[in-house]
Amino acid sequence: MSSSDSNLFKYALQEASQAVALDQVKKYKQAKVKYIKAAEILLEFMKYNKNPNLKQTCSEKVHEYLTRAKQLQGKRKGKKKSHGLKATSAQKSEKPGMAVDEDFLDEDEEELSEEDQKLIDSIRGTILMEKPDISWEDIAGLPEPKQALREAVVLPVLYPELFKGARKPWTGILLLGPPGTGKTMLAKAAANEIDCTFMVADSASMTSKWMGESEKLAKTLFEVARKMAPSIIFFDEIDSVATTRGAQSESSGFRRLKTQLLQEIQGVKGHGGKIVTILAATNRPWDIDSAFLRRLERKIYVPLPDSDSRKAILKYHSRDVDGVESIDFDELSNLTDGYSGSDIEILCREAIMRPIRDLDKGGDLGKEGKIIVRPVVVDDFLSSLKKIKATVSQKELDKFTEWVEEFGG
Repeated sequence: MSSSDSNLFKYALQEASQAVALDQVKKYKQAKVKYIKAAEILLEFMKYNKNPNLKQTCSEKVHEYLTRAKQLQGKRKGKKKSHGLKATSAQKSEKPGMAVDEDFLDEDEEELSEEDQKLIDSIRGTILMEKPDISWEDIAGLPEPKQALREAVVLPVLYPELFKGARKPWTGILLLGPPGTGKTMLAKAAANEIDCTFMVADSASMTSKWMGESEKLAKTLFEVARKMAPSIIFFDEIDSVATTRGAQSESSGFRRLKTQLLQEIQGVKGHGGKIVTILAATNRPWDIDSAFLRRLERKIYVPLPDSDSRKAILKYHSRDVDGVESIDFDELSNLTDGYSGSDIEILCREAIMRPIRDLDKGGDLGKEGKIIVRPVVVDDFLSSLKKIKATVSQKELDKFTEWVEEFGG
């Protein structure tokens, strides 16, 4: 089994494990999505794996996951309970004898009509709908962008009674900043803090898969978001789909897609008083059409990390490694001025790998007995600094500064 195949198989089992966990705490709507995703990943894995025994096991798992997903969907539509249903093998190992009871349907979960389910199914192959597993604690530093996102995304959902009258929640939010500063992670962390539908509209998928039916599917995306509100539609790298209109190289289909998106963002509303939020991220805000900028009314600049944030990022990406307690992270923070969060992560990975590299070069990994890995020392980081350089230029930073001064952020 190749490493890529192995990762695919592990990913499927991870999704299935999350589905079981959600199933057990009666989050049936989210569990159903996870079961289906696990089955889809295993089906993809089976296309490339040649081991007949493993393929048979995967086939059985796919059947189990889809059966359980169907059971959950049946109950969510309000069907009568069936005492003859069996749990999947994964559930049996976790909770033997689990049966379908009267509480199978979430008390606060809306029943989806057949028409609503068709809408959701029509975009499932293009749009990723899942609850992110990233928390604020996974993002070191960046206190100001975190607070801005909490005010713009989290608080209106958690405390809707505070956002009445003129104090309306933002409907369009743009995260902007240099590459590698954590914009996508911030968006996912905000969605993870609240109970909402998180829909990732990948720009590459939109511009390739949506051509031909672009307007119809764009409209469907927003319709599903309203029906499943509170929801967040996240457009990553929105500059690739929201560029200035009227360019000579722009096709008619691409122009119609932009027009439809503008209309949908302008008219976005909640469902039954619930909130629909448009969240977008970009490394190139100057390429975005002015009409999109007007609709993305709240702009949040995510800059390169300051000294305290760099120190926090260095510690986070060196955690649980022997020797880091003796590292002077204040000094390293000063030496990494101008580095993005992504740059610092790569630097740490290089530094903490050096003790393993020394063992391998010395031929110690093949010897019998316990493997002893030396602690990480400051020289590991200093040597890594010579290899890992900052990827954001001063010229690019100046461009962001000028843009933020003109448009805000």
